[in-house]
Amino acid sequence: LTHPPPSRPERVLFGAACPSAAMGASMKQVGYLIRTRAFAVSLFAGMSSGIMGALLFFFDRDLEWNFMIALIPDQVVFNVFVVFASLVAAFRTSYALTRYTDAAKYLHELNACWFDAASSLFSFCRVSDAPQAEIDKFQQTMIRLVSLMNALSLDGLQMRAKDSKNYGYRFEVLGAEDLDEDTQRNILRAEHKVEYVFQLLQQLVVDAMRTKVLSLPPPILTRSFQEMGAGLLTFHEAKKIACVPLPYAYAVITQAILLVHAILTPWMMAHFVKGAWSAFIYTFGGVFLMWLINGVADSLDNPFQKESRTLEATRIQVELNEHLYQLLEQARTKTASMKLEMQQEVINHKASMPRRGSFHSW
Repeated sequence: LTHPPPSRPERVLFGAACPSAAMGASMKQVGYLIRTRAFAVSLFAGMSSGIMGALLFFFDRDLEWNFMIALIPDQVVFNVFVVFASLVAAFRTSYALTRYTDAAKYLHELNACWFDAASSLFSFCRVSDAPQAEIDKFQQTMIRLVSLMNALSLDGLQMRAKDSKNYGYRFEVLGAEDLDEDTQRNILRAEHKVEYVFQLLQQLVVDAMRTKVLSLPPPILTRSFQEMGAGLLTFHEAKKIACVPLPYAYAVITQAILLVHAILTPWMMAHFVKGAWSAFIYTFGGVFLMWLINGVADSLDNPFQKESRTLEATRIQVELNEHLYQLLEQARTKTASMKLEMQQEVINHKASMPRRGSFHSW
């Protein structure tokens, strides 16, 4: 190499600070679930219904007041209502899981789009006639803007209010502090930061075309703009999940059905079981699980938020940064070729079919 290898940008964290816990992944998830609002509400609903069921059994059976037979609905009516409530819970769960899988898809698409754009621009620099210093300046600035743009996109998908006290993810950014002060200040002041950095990246590419850092024909260079546009489009597609919750009417109806279920279940259990403890346990289990399923589904309304504890957005950002590091280190490597003896065989038309080998043999 005629030039020293490029330096690696310093990694800095972007986003709100958050406490960390030194636990295993599985135990950490279980511990967080226990501390969630959904678990607390479900536990309260289950305990309240369970205690109500035990008290109804005590007054009706032990004290022989015998008032329940005239008040409880028919068993068939209750069974139909339970099936209906279960179907509502299943719809809510299916809706939440669909949003979750779509959110996971958009996260990886976003990562792939930004890397695809950066990779194309790095490849275009290989045929540049500009001085190596100008090429290095363009590449180093570009990976900082791409890393920052992806971090801003992931942070924007959390949809946290500016005055919110909820902790969000912190995203690793490559060399953000290396950008000039005016650029940093303008990014901080921008109302729509993702779109602002996106425009900075496009301006950087256009300026590189003017200085001949990117000297390929315009139809080929258009590909990089298409890839960047695909990344911004993916970001706005993901915002549909982040910004559009379950319709309020459906949420209210679901809560009303769960409330009626929590009131009716103790009466039926107290009538059909043979003990106060049995009434408590069966009522608690049915009500608690029904409310917990709905509560977990509510937490997935925006899977990008840290409170949902589902998608590791920070890991996606770290992966992109590693890919950008690899691009930077690969920028000056020679083009892949065959061994000299194989090249000679190809020239002499004596090359045989490629041998089959295992990737793990490397």
